[in-house]
Amino acid sequence: DRVAPLSYGKIGVMKKASLLLLFLTLLSCASPRPSQQTPWPVRDREGNLRGYKLYLPPGEYRGLPLLVYFHGVVSEGFSRIPTLRGYTGSPVEETGLIEFCRRRRIALLAPEPLYAYSFLGVSAKGWLISKERDGVERIIDRVIEKAGLDGGEVYLAGISAGAAFCHHLAQGRPGRCKAILSHSQAYVDEGSRLLTPPRREKPYGVLFAYCDGDYPELIDFVVRSEALYRGSGYKTVVLKNLLPSGHRWSSPNNERFWRLLRRLGNPN
Repeated sequence: DRVAPLSYGKIGVMKKASLLLLFLTLLSCASPRPSQQTPWPVRDREGNLRGYKLYLPPGEYRGLPLLVYFHGVVSEGFSRIPTLRGYTGSPVEETGLIEFCRRRRIALLAPEPLYAYSFLGVSAKGWLISKERDGVERIIDRVIEKAGLDGGEVYLAGISAGAAFCHHLAQGRPGRCKAILSHSQAYVDEGSRLLTPPRREKPYGVLFAYCDGDYPELIDFVVRSEALYRGSGYKTVVLKNLLPSGHRWSSPNNERFWRLLRRLGNPN
């Protein structure tokens, strides 16, 4: 049997359909979907590709504020350490922030650490300040530019090692972020020594928090670091003994966290 030849009319329809498909494909490449793994490539100064997760609410997202989240130290080796056997590092998927930001129309960015190091005798990843900062700064800049987010409404949040990293990001680029949430850790160096923040003309706000039953030494760091920030002229708030208990992210307080971050970042 012969295949019926295509008419000129049918060819024209197929060409239009092909062009429409090509346009939609290019459009999907240019704009990220509501949640994507590294939609736009980013390399750090060493030339390494950096990974991140970007969560955007449905509909128009240009001009939205940006919340950047950093988890704690993560390692498969923690399962062999009795005191850390149940510790996950609070990845963004466990914080409740994905659904919260979607509902509140906040762009949520979760950079991924690249460089491993030894922590308690096991290989771990958790924000080596000197190596990770450049790549993370480039990720934030790239996402703001490509997604068209509000670069004047950037907030940082992290737990444990991720919280300490927030302080260094904020101090490294004054004026970039409005406020930070330091959950279960403080402004410390890579040797876990408390640092005094310098006085600034326009200081960012600092929200400290820890859960009931968290590690006593970390609670002590939080209390002392808040006093140092306050003494240097920063606006601060401390939330104590939150739930759930232990060294983990307090997801029941996400609404409270966001309200306080906005208040601290926009005091007027």
